Amino acid sequence: MRPFGLGCLILCMVSTLGAQVPELPKDHPPVPPASGRSAASDLTEQLRPSRGELASTPVPRKNLIDEFIFGKMEKDGVPHASLSSDEEFFRRVHIDLTGRIPHDDELRAFLASSEADKRDKLIDRLATSKTYEVKWTYFFNDIYRPAPGRVGQAAKNLFYRWVYDNIHLDRPYNVMVQEMLTANAVSNWYVGPATYVARWVVTAVACDDEVHEDTSDELAVHATKDFLGVDISCASCHDGARHLEKINLWLSQRKREEIWKMAAFFGRTNVLRRTEIDTAQDEYSIDDNGPGYDPSGRTVIRVERRGKSGLLDPLYMFTGEKPDASKHPRPEFARMLTSDPQFARATVNLLWSEMFGVGIVDPPFSFDMARLDPKNPPPAPWTLQPSHPELLEALAQYFRENNYSIRSVLKLIARSNAYQLSSQFPGEWKASYAPYFARKFVRRLKAEEIYDSLVNATNLTTDVPIRGTDVKVKFAAEAYAPDEFIRGVNDPALKEIHFFLESFGQTNRQSSERTNDGAITQAVLLMNSTLVQRQIKAAENSYLAGLLKQELPQEEKISRLFERFLVRRPTPAEMANARQVVASGPEGWEDLQWLLVNKVEFVHNF
Repeated sequence: MRPFGLGCLILCMVSTLGAQVPELPKDHPPVPPASGRSAASDLTEQLRPSRGELASTPVPRKNLIDEFIFGKMEKDGVPHASLSSDEEFFRRVHIDLTGRIPHDDELRAFLASSEADKRDKLIDRLATSKTYEVKWTYFFNDIYRPAPGRVGQAAKNLFYRWVYDNIHLDRPYNVMVQEMLTANAVSNWYVGPATYVARWVVTAVACDDEVHEDTSDELAVHATKDFLGVDISCASCHDGARHLEKINLWLSQRKREEIWKMAAFFGRTNVLRRTEIDTAQDEYSIDDNGPGYDPSGRTVIRVERRGKSGLLDPLYMFTGEKPDASKHPRPEFARMLTSDPQFARATVNLLWSEMFGVGIVDPPFSFDMARLDPKNPPPAPWTLQPSHPELLEALAQYFRENNYSIRSVLKLIARSNAYQLSSQFPGEWKASYAPYFARKFVRRLKAEEIYDSLVNATNLTTDVPIRGTDVKVKFAAEAYAPDEFIRGVNDPALKEIHFFLESFGQTNRQSSERTNDGAITQAVLLMNSTLVQRQIKAAENSYLAGLLKQELPQEEKISRLFERFLVRRPTPAEMANARQVVASGPEGWEDLQWLLVNKVEFVHNF
């Protein structure tokens, strides 16, 4: 049993992220859906309360982001936090750009540097690191969802490497998306980008019973959501009228036939499935020799279609553009989608959401196209959806001008002083400040970030075999899919890791969605799981074992553990408590590590 001391030790998993919204009466006028900003604001104020005795220090404007963020606050008389400390920034930017906490020796070198541009240099280094490439490959795979149970292990592995190569080379994102939407293949096991189309095939009872129109619908729905941030799934079953008025103004005006015409871009796309009997692995061929889209075709996943029998001509619902009749419709769809201003707008908003905790439009996959333009505002009681519409357009323009570079946008965000604000707010925090990004919002780490940070801090790793390859990885975000852990049920260590990740909200990319909601199970796992108990041992090759062998004063060893786990040195009170904990010898040092893992700040990004 581990001790209960050292100040605020026991993790208090936050329930505000799952707060219930009361239902409105049926005759209530439409109310724009709430974003995650209020939850992020509440969480930040709960874990890092504002301090009325502090005064904000002036913050210079470094780039276009700062001009919009600080300009709006100045115009509206909204105060903001001061810049983050070097420790606060160093931990934050590592987690956001690489998905794990840094090492203590890196922290000490950064703090010792007197270079005026050391933060920018750090961002440049991280944005070209292997850990950056791994983190963002995992991030985009969570969006594309290439579940091996749907596309086959070989295809999953190839698709992962294809995405990784694109991130490594910083290939233009519009080109990457065009390849995913247009790839043909005799087998998706041998053509990397073809797996995106194969992922969304719909079959009936038999494996080879492809439901052509359902597959076309799924491709249109997911491409629109993944790359434009607009969720048209509800309108794929019924007209928006009398269904979506309280959810999305633009979608409430859409007809189901418009979705069919979007799906018709995939009407000539054949996605043929076969299952290997020996391995039970799905494999797909993809070509453009299909019959077209019949709005009276059968469905096995949607409300029955009641369109007129015959083939629909494709029509891009956002602009009304028709494809060139001399070209295949699928490449025409990819061209229209990636040249649509909404493509750049949605992509930069998605990256902003990952870096800031909430999007300029939030949630990032729920854009309302009728509420984006300040020159054409929606009718009351609807309001503009973006917190900063002009900034959103400026970021989209920057993305286009920089050849659709993901890395360029992330570096621009990380270098801004808006991103580098402290989460500690001086003065009285008001909920009305939340849309201004007047402080950095605290967020709970994702499942993989918690595990990988634990591994990085302790230096105790477990080999995770990538099925179908001879590759073994040590971090959760290095796995080609969450399935690597699920299939390790005969390995007790992998089984423990899988349960840990699943309990902290990891998606399996097939049937579950990621969640960052708190649960009592998470607190129990951090305090008493076999996994955590094993990780905090002073085992051979562990960081703790090496530290204890060094000829260093006790207080310096304590400080280094704090730097290792929390990326900061202890306060005087924490140092006094820690000295009492380690007084019992080697087991006391293990207890100290357990206490640091169970500090609230270990599982949150401040």
